[in-house]
Amino acid sequence: MALLFAALLAAVLAIQARALIVRRWAFDARFRRYLDAETVVCAYQPIMELATGRIAGCEVLARWRDIDDTIVYPDRFIPLVERYGLTRQFTRMVVEKAHRELSVAMPAGSLLKVTFNVFPRDLDSALLCDIFGPFLAQPERFRVIIELVESDAIDVEAAQLEIGKLRDTGIRTYIDDFGSGYSNIQNLAALSVDGVKLDRAFAMAPADSMMSRMLYHAVEMIHSSGRMMVVEGIATAERLEELRAFRPAIDFVQGYHISRPLGIEPFATFLADANRRDQLLANAA
Repeated sequence: MALLFAALLAAVLAIQARALIVRRWAFDARFRRYLDAETVVCAYQPIMELATGRIAGCEVLARWRDIDDTIVYPDRFIPLVERYGLTRQFTRMVVEKAHRELSVAMPAGSLLKVTFNVFPRDLDSALLCDIFGPFLAQPERFRVIIELVESDAIDVEAAQLEIGKLRDTGIRTYIDDFGSGYSNIQNLAALSVDGVKLDRAFAMAPADSMMSRMLYHAVEMIHSSGRMMVVEGIATAERLEELRAFRPAIDFVQGYHISRPLGIEPFATFLADANRRDQLLANAA
């Protein structure tokens, strides 16, 4: 009886394992076949200037629409983008989609900082100036910020040269998820980046936790380096008020308390409402 049970269990586990492999390979194949400009989806998360409360820009967050219309998040498809050498193609698709949508949705006369994640392997000024060309052609409407994700080792000497060239063209470079790994602390010291985005784990940590207590030291480290600073992961009004005490060290904040990532139409509405509110406050002052 025990042998029969063991055999049945082994058969069930084998079937489940085979099904998992099939699903994984099926997704892999679908993604590679159907990745194009139509299946790339952009979400826009507002970024607020801490000193004024003004919405200064947004981060463009990529999604992918599967063939059954399911929205797939980056943790599932980014490994495939990297594995199959699709980083440049993918970044171009995201940038072109975002430019098409934002150009139509942006209120006339407004200036927006637009932030994108970029793979370190693609830190090439000629390449990125070409990819971001549509945004760079409209400096009166857009400012481009790229955030280097910590997925590859960075060649510091080569990166330093490219960051300088990008700055000359109007593209600013930030370190993303600062504090999540030792290497980005090294990069802060070695690279002349324009800014830093603090890892969300600091802002989202419980008030009495070690991570929360380390927030002060992380802010001091970045501020003393002279870089601009964005803190993400702001989930409550209480945490936002706590961060106001760090002014002027913290320049910008981002998180669900301000707004979750939005589709282009809700983002345009959010931005228009924020602009009207700012105008009312200015008129009342």
